[in-house]
Formats: sequence, structure tokens, C-alpha cells
Amino acid sequence: MKNKNILKQFSTVIILVVLIAFFSIMTDSFLAAKNIFNILRQVAVLSILSVGMTFVIISGGMDLTVGSLLGLTGVICAKLLVEVRIAPVLAILVTLLAGAVFGTVTGFLIVRLKVSAIVITLGMMTVARGLAYIISSGLPIYKIPESVVTLGQGYVGGIPVPVIIMLVIVLFAGFILNRSYFGRYIYAIGGNIEAARLAGVSVDKITVSLYSISGFLAGIAGTILMARISSGAPASGTGMEIEVVTAVVIGGVSVNGGKGKISGAFLGALIIGVLGTGLTIMNIGEYYQQVVKGLVLILAVAFDAFSNREKVKKLKAD
Repeated sequence: MKNKNILKQFSTVIILVVLIAFFSIMTDSFLAAKNIFNILRQVAVLSILSVGMTFVIISGGMDLTVGSLLGLTGVICAKLLVEVRIAPVLAILVTLLAGAVFGTVTGFLIVRLKVSAIVITLGMMTVARGLAYIISSGLPIYKIPESVVTLGQGYVGGIPVPVIIMLVIVLFAGFILNRSYFGRYIYAIGGNIEAARLAGVSVDKITVSLYSISGFLAGIAGTILMARISSGAPASGTGMEIEVVTAVVIGGVSVNGGKGKISGAFLGALIIGVLGTGLTIMNIGEYYQQVVKGLVLILAVAFDAFSNREKVKKLKAD
């Protein structure tokens, strides 16, 4: 029983190590320093989105807007920089505010309409994608200033700037979730929302704030992605929400709420990054990769459901 618990606790790390070992054996260039930095740079955007998704899912919610918000915020930032020509710092701040406001509206609709978060965020996902195409007139916005491009392509001490931003966000979010009353409230809401209300937790306010945080982080990720590809593309982030949910669930965050860690979601994002890059190096087509990632999500959800059933059986036995 002890060995089984240890295996379950470190299952994400084991999967990551196995994948790295597999792709290292199957390809000659996987462990090259350039490829490692490339994986980390790609994982940065996914990890930042996963942090916001982790907060939301632990509370018992779901945010399917993150992929579309990635494209929308990238377009907003590019529009402000290239066409409106405002200062880069101000353009980025407005972009982050736009992401947070969009998330706030999403959360407000969820708590006021009392409708499933999946339904509301699915609708808002479509709204965000439509706005991205409207603002950009359906075309990518180029000629991003070099000072901003550095956010996606630059280095500090040999470490990619996006990786530094990612690590700061992951560490800070982990501290908030594990060491603050706010984090405890999130777990309480996801574990038993009615019990949390009876305990005096402001469930609606916290729920709205979580979607605001997710939108804000999507704004950061969207800005980084825009800088990395040197353009604000309205199609950016298409289907990204599936990868984010997959990363979070692989990392041990329960889709039923009340359980999970930021560190687990981060490891899940690394697994998705390693899997995608490894399959690409092995010349596995994008369509096949989608099949693999879909199966991985199903297996992760199935494992979560199995773990919950085992936990219930154990409680009943006791």
C-alpha cells in the first residue's frame, strides 16, 4: 500500500522522466541545449495559462476561454503598439487589463446566471476569437517593436526571458495557493461549495476573481506569444485550451475540484511540451499528435476518476 501511494504521488515525475528517456533514445537531437531551451520557451506560454486554469479547476470551475484570449490579447497588444503607437509599457498594461476584464465578465456571468462554467466559457471563447478577428481585420499585425520582441525571444544570463517570467509566476502562484487564506478558500470551494458558504467564504467574489486571474495570466501569455512570433495573429492559441486542460489534469489537478497543486500543473505542462517536441522531431504529423494528446487527456481524466472511486471506497470501508 505504501509503495502504491508513493507511485501515485510521483506518477507525473515518472511519466516526464520516461518520456525524456524515450525521446533521447529515439532521436539524436532531443537533449541538445538548443532543443531544451526551445521546449522551455514553448512551455512558458502553456505553463502560465495552466496556472490560471489550476486556480479555476481546483475551485470546481472550468475556463475554456484561455486559447481564444491568447489570440485576442496578442492582437490587442500588437494593435496598440503598431497602429495606435502608444508606449510599450502602457500597451502591455492595457493588454493585461483587457485580459483581466474579460475574465471578470466571464466569472460574473457564471455566478449570476447560475449556468455551467463550461457553457459560459464556451460562449465567451467564441466571443474572444471573434473580437480578435474584428480588431485585426482578420490579418496578422506585424512590425512589433524590438523592445517588446525581447519578451518572447530575448535572454537574460543565457536563460530565455519567457522562462524567467514563467518561473516567477509559477513560484508566486504556488505560494498563494499553498500559503495564503485565499488559497485555502479556493480548495474549500472546490471541495464543498455549500460548506464553504456556511463557513463564511465569499464564494461568488472569489469565483469571479479566479476567472479574472485566469484572464490576466492569459494576457501575459498572449503578450509573450505575440513577442515570440513577432506578430499579433488572431488565430493564435486555437485549440490551446485543450492542451492547458490536459496539462493541468495530467499534473494531478482533479476535474471535480478541491485537489491539485501548481507544481503538478507545471510538470503536466512540461510533459505536453516534451511530448509535442519529441513527436515533431520523430516526424510524427500534427494530426497524429492531436490524437495522442486527446488520448492522454482521456487517460488522465480516467485515472482521476479511478482515484476518486478508490478514495470513496476506502472512506466507506473505514
